Amino acid sequence: MTKFVYDVHAVRRIVQRRVPIDAIEQIARFGVTVQESKHHVMKRGEIAGEPVHVVINLPFTIKTVYIANEWSITVAHHKAN
Repeated sequence: MTKFVYDVHAVRRIVQRRVPIDAIEQIARFGVTVQESKHHVMKRGEIAGEPVHVVINLPFTIKTVYIANEWSITVAHHKAN
């Protein structure tokens, strides 16, 4: 089975958001592909009913992890300022 490598940024986000590693790896392996390019893929899954995105630099480096609703809150905040 593929072993993932975790970028320092991803580790910070995982700790900050208290996301279980096994859940991240399940999303990375089996999640729905949201975006894909030659260099990265974004997968979507759920943890405890919350939508979670995992960004993977190909082939096996987890670049970042975020709760999907954080993205919309951040974008809305920047538009308001």
